[in-house]
Amino acid sequence: MKGKISLTIILAVTMAMLLPGIAVAHDYEGWDVIRPLLLDGDGAEFVEPIPGLASNEFSAATEFEAVKAAAEWIATNMEYDADVGEVWTSSDQQYAEDPRKGDCEDYAILLTALLRFHTQEGIPADRVWVSSNLVTEPGAGVVAAHAWVGYKLERGGMAYVEPQTGQLYRGRPKGMLNFNDEWVKGGGRYLAGPR
Repeated sequence: MKGKISLTIILAVTMAMLLPGIAVAHDYEGWDVIRPLLLDGDGAEFVEPIPGLASNEFSAATEFEAVKAAAEWIATNMEYDADVGEVWTSSDQQYAEDPRKGDCEDYAILLTALLRFHTQEGIPADRVWVSSNLVTEPGAGVVAAHAWVGYKLERGGMAYVEPQTGQLYRGRPKGMLNFNDEWVKGGGRYLAGPR
């Protein structure tokens, strides 16, 4: 019995040393964990390609139709589970979960990844992102009030996607914090933190 326990501990330690870059959903719990990941200037820890999913999984006759198909897939295949903004699950982990559960930022992160990496040839980073309103200061508990996906249409104009319903709306709703796998914009004093 001691041999099995020792072997299990050795394997666990070895795996932790060999795979330090692998994170699990609870690694991104709380603003004190989420904030430093965004401060490096991109949200690549959150918006990631989905392993095993084709790069053209949500292709359609037009990019706009592909965006609608991906948004409808998210609305159909995810179950709402409120964590009040304190846990952000990376897109690859969210896609792999069974059942897929999350709240608005989890929906938006996954949809952004599908649009960036799994539609047509991928929508460029300057045209699709997670957009979120922040409502409290770091450490106060709530990180995001609501999150959606910002989208610049291929032929001009702005839209936003409500991933929980799969609906697209014309307009330019501005989030306080905007990010994808290549950049982070906004966040104000909430992202910058106290000086």
